[in-house]
Amino acid sequence: MKRPNLIVALVASTSLMAACRGNKSAEPPVHPVLNMDFQQYYRPAERNDWFPDRRAARPLPAGTVARVASRTNFTARAEAPSAPESRATDSAFYSGRGPDGRLVDGLPASVPLTDALLERGEARYAIYCAPCHEKSGYGQGIVVQRGLKVPPPSFHDPRLQAMPLGYFFDVITNGKNTMKPYASQIPHDDRWAIAAWLRVLQVSQRATAADVPESERTKIDRGAP
Repeated sequence: MKRPNLIVALVASTSLMAACRGNKSAEPPVHPVLNMDFQQYYRPAERNDWFPDRRAARPLPAGTVARVASRTNFTARAEAPSAPESRATDSAFYSGRGPDGRLVDGLPASVPLTDALLERGEARYAIYCAPCHEKSGYGQGIVVQRGLKVPPPSFHDPRLQAMPLGYFFDVITNGKNTMKPYASQIPHDDRWAIAAWLRVLQVSQRATAADVPESERTKIDRGAP
């Protein structure tokens, strides 16, 4: 006796569900949260009579930096930021490549070589690079010592010593082989700082006493720290 009742209930419920398809109505829809449906904003090309030029989209303030620019507040960058046009079209700063598409062998014009830059590069290198490459750059970091199957190459390999500075910026940005890209973690300024510090490491390992300034060489001769 229960089965027919169950069948009737199922048919009735199915019919009710089929009837809930929605129909046109002259009644206004229900808006539980009005500001979700009616938001107060202007589209870019809309008119706004509040401004004298009647434009809703406002011109950028002087000194605005392009959104893709991730600038770090170096001590060396105390001066006013570059104009957005120069940064937005600075292919060397953003890609490590010049207008001809070739890797640049030096810092971009907007990244001056200063003690602050190198100090920043050393600090960022210790955080992001040293775990695999180790602090001296020979590729025997703690991750390698703990079992990394494919160790990174030594920065002091002649092949990498001959690479332009833009190469290291490019590898940090896009990754290479088993190294993942760090573009989402390291801002553009910091990538250049790391690249500059890598060059310092390379030079330090092949420097001779003749490369030491005379004032510092006398300290070494005296055994001073």
